[in-house]
Amino acid sequence: MSKKVGDDVVQELARARERFPELAELLGFYERLWALIVTRRQQVEMDFGAPMANFDEEAWARQGKPALAFAWLALREEEFRPWCEQVVEVLRERFPELEVSATEPLIGLARRFYERGTAGRGVGVDALMLNALMPWLERASEALLPRLPVRRWQRGYCPVCGGFPDFAVVRSARTRTLLCGRCSARWPFPTNQCPFCGEQAPDQLGYYTDEHEVYRVDVCDSCGHYMKGVDGRRYQGVLRPEVERLLTPGLDLWAVQEGYTRPDGA
Repeated sequence: MSKKVGDDVVQELARARERFPELAELLGFYERLWALIVTRRQQVEMDFGAPMANFDEEAWARQGKPALAFAWLALREEEFRPWCEQVVEVLRERFPELEVSATEPLIGLARRFYERGTAGRGVGVDALMLNALMPWLERASEALLPRLPVRRWQRGYCPVCGGFPDFAVVRSARTRTLLCGRCSARWPFPTNQCPFCGEQAPDQLGYYTDEHEVYRVDVCDSCGHYMKGVDGRRYQGVLRPEVERLLTPGLDLWAVQEGYTRPDGA
């Protein structure tokens, strides 16, 4: 995601609050959080020339190990901790009891979250780690993704950071583009396969759409997970998946009511 795209997300959220007054409170929260993240993201500088110099494309594609190692982020506790405290101030709107440990190294929590999908301290701390890491992960994705032959990836988790997708754009009857929920990387994936468990049996997969058949929820009865998306063939206007995933809480509510869940770490 470029700097301009990040700014666009904030602007779109501000406009959306006026278009969807019933979502004004939630969208206002997202707007404040994204504005903070975008500002921080502009301050992050990265150079992956050295670690990528010996990158083995064949091993990456064959073994399925995401390209980005946590150590490449080069986080420093004295820099990361005050940043986390800023994020906490916004997140408390949704997680009133959220606190930052005064003694436990936050980079240790961040590493655990990155490598395991959870920091092991509850949903509030996971939300903190997700959003606190986002400026670094998005910059890393921006730098690494052009160097990766993502069409060879053929996996449902992110080729850059290993995160789960949280949104999809359908391109054709056979192909969709997945959007990573952690670093916003995009990569192609079949429409007839569950990205979370690999299920391909037609009787285990399905999707539900709105009345205009633009927005959709893809579900898998094999693993019980779901993913939101939009049909890019039917969408009118400039499609920004980073915004659309925030403007569709109704799809999440419907999916949860029907018994589907997001996978741990998503």
